[in-house]
Amino acid sequence: MRGITATALGCLILVASSHASEESFLDITLPKKKQQLIELREFREMISDLLKDEYREIAPGIKVKKDCRVERGIASWYGGRFHGRRTANGEIYDLFKFTAASRTLPLGTYVLVRNEENGKVITVRINDRGPYIDGRIIDLSQAAAYKIGMMAQGVSMVQVIPLRCLAPESVVRFYDDIILDIANSF
Repeated sequence: MRGITATALGCLILVASSHASEESFLDITLPKKKQQLIELREFREMISDLLKDEYREIAPGIKVKKDCRVERGIASWYGGRFHGRRTANGEIYDLFKFTAASRTLPLGTYVLVRNEENGKVITVRINDRGPYIDGRIIDLSQAAAYKIGMMAQGVSMVQVIPLRCLAPESVVRFYDDIILDIANSF
């Protein structure tokens, strides 16, 4: 069933919803397979399970792929003292860009960072290694920390979500912000 395209799946849902009786049968042509009769009730359950199992909600309005790892922990920020120095990937650190340091994420990875204390989000590009203080999972640039409202306290509890893990509806919800943040990461 996973081989059916989104367009074909949408057509099937339209056809299925037009049948009023629960005892109806639906004639479906699957690619490279002979026709099969599927009871409408089973079809609805199958589609429901397929959509429900693929993503999980980790925060209001943010769904991620079930098999993706989302980190939760303390974020800190670094600024002026490091401005102009080389980062782990060879770039010059700019405290006004939306970048971050991570010990585990590959350099060049884009992540959505959500401040759990106020719900604000930002997309940053991993371009450095750190933080080097135990218990912290990410170091944000000064500009990124300012955007999610953690400058005053210096640290915040956050969720770090790789962009490739976001469900399509979550990407659509944050699309404009993601595009602007990515543009501001260079």
